[in-house]
Amino acid sequence: MTEETNINKTPEKLIKHFTNGITHNLILWIISKQTIHGYGLMKKLDEFFNFENSECEFTINSSKVYPILSKMEKKGLIAGEWKVNENNKRVKYYSITDDGRMVLSNIQNHIGKVLTHPAWVDYIEDMTGKEINK
Repeated sequence: MTEETNINKTPEKLIKHFTNGITHNLILWIISKQTIHGYGLMKKLDEFFNFENSECEFTINSSKVYPILSKMEKKGLIAGEWKVNENNKRVKYYSITDDGRMVLSNIQNHIGKVLTHPAWVDYIEDMTGKEINK
């Protein structure tokens, strides 16, 4: 790969790193709002990562989501329960646990601090071209 090709791929790689990092938080947040199965969760995540006319596409698929769900379940952040869905198929539905709520609360507190920290506010405003309500 030439140096020019590497430079052209840099924004895509940076966005992938960003979205990979935030995906765990989004999954926990979505599950905190509703009991949901893996496919439903993937559809919700698509809403977050489906940008019109974006040069950097990020797709959510089962090979990415189910390992995250498994790890979160093992850590006790979420609980999975097998149920029969409307199509008469056994599907695993996920709900947040008390430990998961505590972790989510910590994330929310941290994001609140980020959005009020002057350096972060400057960064976010510069990167988005939008003013954050102060």
